[in-house]
Amino acid sequence: MKTGFHKYFIYFSLIFLIVVLYKADYLEIPHIYSPVSLFLAFVCLLGGFMANTLAQQHLLHKFKFHISIRQALATEGLNIFGKYVPGKVWMIMGKAMYLADKKKYPAGELSLLFLHVHVVALWCGLLLGICGLWMNDALHLLSWMGLGILGLFTLMLLSKTVCNAALGLVNKVLKKDYLLPDLDFSKSLILIPWFLGGWILWGCGFFLLAVSITDHFIPFSAVFCFPLAGSLGILFVFAPGGIGIREGIIAGYLTLLNVSLPEAIMISATSRLWFLVGELFIFITGYLVSRK
Repeated sequence: MKTGFHKYFIYFSLIFLIVVLYKADYLEIPHIYSPVSLFLAFVCLLGGFMANTLAQQHLLHKFKFHISIRQALATEGLNIFGKYVPGKVWMIMGKAMYLADKKKYPAGELSLLFLHVHVVALWCGLLLGICGLWMNDALHLLSWMGLGILGLFTLMLLSKTVCNAALGLVNKVLKKDYLLPDLDFSKSLILIPWFLGGWILWGCGFFLLAVSITDHFIPFSAVFCFPLAGSLGILFVFAPGGIGIREGIIAGYLTLLNVSLPEAIMISATSRLWFLVGELFIFITGYLVSRK
């Protein structure tokens, strides 16, 4: 992987973000019933981003890629809009390119590490989402596809044979000879508490957001809605940022909790704006700390 193109990647991802948001029309602000709940929703949102950043920093340290918290924030923030580039691979490659440029670390090995990080993050989100469906007697709605994805991710975390098979497929397609880092389950365990905490913070933030923009009762089990919708939205690789997918899952989940369909659609659309504000904050923070 060539380095030196990271700044162009940032411009590219910002262009895609603007185009996607213009087409999606998610920028309408609803009436705020509880400003305190809205403020706490943003606190939880930023806490989730920080948990994810620290998780990645810890894993990199385990493999002797030492970066400061400032560099970890820059890596997370400057590449956060890579998810809006079709294919989703750029949210992994962008981080690898950034550290390869700044720290002269091998970009190929970093890409594999960040891929592992995302597998653990998605596994944690799906696990929490399944718990929420089980609590609401709606586990059947996840379908065999969702359970199959969770099972595959579990095998990737537990079995090195499965990881080697996946790497062999990647090497065959890319005609490269990447080596898989020693990603045993003990190293995954280090990440799981951080990502579970991050998803729970985001889920609590989503619940507080819903409370702040509606005058109707919202069950606390809505906390599990965002981890499920967020993780499944990422898995649909051709939906930039999971736009449309995540909102549809949120709206459907909320209707299970006896939220009216118009109100569920309003909450799901507002959650995109809420999360985007958090992404912009992290992006600006990453840019500022990268300038020092």
